Amino acid sequence: MGRSRAVTPVHQPLALTRRGLLGAGVGVGAGAVGVGVAGPGGLSTSAMAAGGNPSDSGSPDCVNAWIDTLFDVTWAEGPSPTNAARMYAYCALAMYESVAPHTQTLRSLTGQLSDLGGLPRPPAGRVDLPCVVAGSVGAVAGRLFAEASASSRELLAETMTSQVAARRSTGVPAGVIRTSLEHGRRLGARLNAWIDTDGYAGTVGRAYTPPAGPDLWRPTPPNFGAAIEPYWSEVRPLVLRTAAEVAPAPPVSFSTVEGSPFWEQANLTLQTGLALTASQRRIAMFWRDNPVTSGLPSGHWMRVVRQFSAQHGLSLAETVEAYARVGVALHDAFLNCWTWKYRYRLLRPVSYVHEYIQADLPPAQQWQSFVNSPQFPEYSSGHSVASRAASTVLTDLLGERTYVDHHPAAPGGGDTRGFDSFHQAADEAAISRLYGGIHYLMGIENGKAQGDDIGALVIDRLRTRR
Repeated sequence: MGRSRAVTPVHQPLALTRRGLLGAGVGVGAGAVGVGVAGPGGLSTSAMAAGGNPSDSGSPDCVNAWIDTLFDVTWAEGPSPTNAARMYAYCALAMYESVAPHTQTLRSLTGQLSDLGGLPRPPAGRVDLPCVVAGSVGAVAGRLFAEASASSRELLAETMTSQVAARRSTGVPAGVIRTSLEHGRRLGARLNAWIDTDGYAGTVGRAYTPPAGPDLWRPTPPNFGAAIEPYWSEVRPLVLRTAAEVAPAPPVSFSTVEGSPFWEQANLTLQTGLALTASQRRIAMFWRDNPVTSGLPSGHWMRVVRQFSAQHGLSLAETVEAYARVGVALHDAFLNCWTWKYRYRLLRPVSYVHEYIQADLPPAQQWQSFVNSPQFPEYSSGHSVASRAASTVLTDLLGERTYVDHHPAAPGGGDTRGFDSFHQAADEAAISRLYGGIHYLMGIENGKAQGDDIGALVIDRLRTRR
């Protein structure tokens, strides 16, 4: 694993983007570059001076602002990690399909994603891309978060209002705004009809009783909560042929015998947790991304794209392509990982340690993981699978590039870390789960290979270029 570069934290709460700046064509957030007011039609003033296609060379601020909003809403609402990945993916696809027809480089994903048929054609004449995005993402996010709190729904509505007001203030004609919003809403409605058939509704509210066995998952301290998303394998993949298409290497054979390979896996997690350094604690918390404490792991990676876009001056077309590819990779990575989690149903390290290594100690003296163990089976590591799937598609698309990640959900008002590559960040995210005490090393390492394979399939099967 490479070494990340420590960076002095830059505390800039996302709430600062919610008033006045949102959608105004101003790059906000850590490392923002290319500040400038977008010109009519979504083309930044610098791009207008240079000429060119509005989406191929224009500002990505409109889509980046939506990612900030989605991160905040996801943080507030606390969906499951799997459902968060699903929602980010669909919103990213709404952004992508709003922009792709207006580029010289991108092609629609219809016919490539499972069951996604034709989408509405753009209207004749001029359209304003930020308004198309506002209409489509507003419709899709509104459906996905229909049962969210009033404050979250207000934030989504405010984002749309701010986006449209910003376009109006730059002189975009009212008729163009109206036509663009209507097209975006039609696009969003068609995507919502497709989303409604993905099988998610059938996974909600069904009872699940974990099977009993010495090697099988059981609720873990301190929450001892019910299993999260045990039926997620029934959700439709986006590019995988089946939810279980990529199989991780199996875990080592279960044993409670001291010194056995499985015992050593659990003992490594225990001994690491008992001797955590300050650096390891920081890494564990930077990548914790639990529900209601963050925008979830998929949101963390979508914000990596958001920040990279600003720091490296990506165009609107380049940015929506990155969001779409990462969104698809995260969706199918979590789907595939959860499918195997509930096939292996392997117990968490804290359960093994308490029952088979520290059984002679009173509960008050038993080791507790630094990060609370999530309420679902251990094998394999979701952070490892999803992060390597994301880093694989990003490296293929953007190369080995440095970037700075300011994570506002890290404790203490946020933390900032620099990385020399996407894979370096993914490997740190993966090993953070050992530092957190919630995974065996085999779940981490085999999960990384699993994520690499999923990312490779996304690269092979998703054609975003004409």
